[in-house]
Amino acid sequence: MADYEQRVASLVDEGNEVDLARHIIDFDPRSPGHYLFAAAPASAEADALATDMHPDAIPWPADLAPTPQTMHPAPSPDDPLPHADALVMTYTVAEGYALADVLTPGSDTKEWTPYKNGWPAIRALIEGDRAPSLVSQRAGLWHTTKIGDKNVVAFKSDLHPATDGAKLPLKTLWKQLIAQVQPKLVITTGTAGGVQGSTLLGDVIVGHDVRWDCTKTFASAPFAHAKYASSFKASTNKLDLAQTKLMPANADHFKMDQNRGPVIWRDTSRKPAHVITTDFFAFDDAADHYGLRAYDSKARAVEMDDAALALACSEMDAPPDWISVRNASDPQMTAGNLAEETKQAGAIYEKYGYWTSIGSAVTCWALIAGL
Repeated sequence: MADYEQRVASLVDEGNEVDLARHIIDFDPRSPGHYLFAAAPASAEADALATDMHPDAIPWPADLAPTPQTMHPAPSPDDPLPHADALVMTYTVAEGYALADVLTPGSDTKEWTPYKNGWPAIRALIEGDRAPSLVSQRAGLWHTTKIGDKNVVAFKSDLHPATDGAKLPLKTLWKQLIAQVQPKLVITTGTAGGVQGSTLLGDVIVGHDVRWDCTKTFASAPFAHAKYASSFKASTNKLDLAQTKLMPANADHFKMDQNRGPVIWRDTSRKPAHVITTDFFAFDDAADHYGLRAYDSKARAVEMDDAALALACSEMDAPPDWISVRNASDPQMTAGNLAEETKQAGAIYEKYGYWTSIGSAVTCWALIAGL
């Protein structure tokens, strides 16, 4: 117990941001031994949750159900990615499970192809020894799928700005993947802290406005407070369908305000819903400890990756359309004590991060189906 309490105390200490980020990134909701802030689900067996964590049946339109594709011959880890209409990237283990369960049903991330194309050059950009990719020795995992007549590459990244050092290898990876896939649309997606009290657990933010708020590794970088605007036009009909018919199928797996189900916040001039990218694990609380609402009063989500895509696209001559899709895996914290709020945020992520990510993955489907 003393060792457990010491580990928790270490992770919530403000000087150990990288260790906390690593816990969030590597946390496996299907492995009982990974639970630190929350109790493992009661259904857990001695060594695994087996098949307990899979989405309930989503009522897809008959002609638009995601259909994973098998490539012949099977791709090797050193191969480049194939061309596709859309490229979707997510980041944590829990997010990867959700993206696979929704977009490549029947093909778990453990069955996806490792991506080692260009790895030596990417590896050379990684600083320190805390990067998850140094353990996996790859940049990520990938698989192909179809949504209607749209070809899609789904990618789970092993690169992360919060852990990889000041050279930001994720930006280099983005440019490489985009050059290979040549997509019409690129989506960066996953869990986030909900910003503002009206952003509830399980809500999804479709962010056209993404901005850095760097105070740690990238505090002195030229882009430390840069902001970017996407011009992508999403299909309102498909987003409405996702919110009213598809996302509710899994809403019972996480606590919601009883007055409404999960909603998709859409970044428009009438109702802004901005996304903030920090270089450490931050969250909103009633006191605005991290200054997120002071920094951007229109923010709805805070996360650690998405501005890297926007930055990469800003440096390209002919970038594709891009968009940020983030689910609130923890709402605004209210404990009043930062250490307790960090524990609370960690516990909510462990318990609900996978289930709330189903909503983001369904929203990604809606954006691609509407192309």
